[in-house]
Amino acid sequence: MVESSPHIVALLDIPLWNNIPPVFHNYKCFFPLSTDVVKPRVAVYIHERLLNVVSILSLFFDRGDLMVVNFHWSEGLFDTSYTLFRLYNAYSIADSYCRSVSPLDLFTQHDFPILVLGDLNICDPSWDPTHYLSDYEHFISVPYFDIASDLSFSLFKIPGLYTWFPLTTIYCPAGLDISYANNALIPYFASWNPSLLPIGWDQSVLSIDLSIPLLKPAPKGLNWKNRDWDHTTLLLADLTWTNPHPSQPHTPLTSSSMTASSKSPF
Repeated sequence: MVESSPHIVALLDIPLWNNIPPVFHNYKCFFPLSTDVVKPRVAVYIHERLLNVVSILSLFFDRGDLMVVNFHWSEGLFDTSYTLFRLYNAYSIADSYCRSVSPLDLFTQHDFPILVLGDLNICDPSWDPTHYLSDYEHFISVPYFDIASDLSFSLFKIPGLYTWFPLTTIYCPAGLDISYANNALIPYFASWNPSLLPIGWDQSVLSIDLSIPLLKPAPKGLNWKNRDWDHTTLLLADLTWTNPHPSQPHTPLTSSSMTASSKSPF
């Protein structure tokens, strides 16, 4: 497992074996438990690197199409003021005139960073300017965008980049997968990119990079143990130090000298 492996992987419409999602090395899977009426449709995988430094609390709401994962670190995930980061993962099942996950299920107003991910089966002209939004699509989709806007959520999206590639010619490619961030998360957003083309399925893999100091590797320091000290000693021998002349004592910096030194030459 390379160091660049993602810390968090959110999957939708997941394959199941005995009602359990697939297992991946170095990742722990969080998913809704299967019942007679609930089948897990979402899952979140968290890398062991992240599990070793944060506390995880997952919420499932007795349903299989929506889950929440709370990440907590007492010293601050992003900076000293934010100790909590919340991730929503939703797979909204389409019905005639509604979706199984409503906008009120996803967008909430909080002061800590929130990221909302999912396939809601909704459309927006800003995703694809060439797509004509029908009255039905407008009726279904607009409530999500209105509530997100009212609660100051911003959409991660590059117009013209598709996330859904149908396997038949009946439909055209579209951008169905949504990625929303609230105002507290926006300053730490680095990039959004459908980085990999679909292979064997109809949706691409989205890559979202967040600038989180906690997850950055420590800067490399000098390796003093393996230093070539014979060569270094020769370099240090050429250094010379100039001592101040004893007849020129140090003059303390006064307010007048500070004012003079700070004058602009222009």
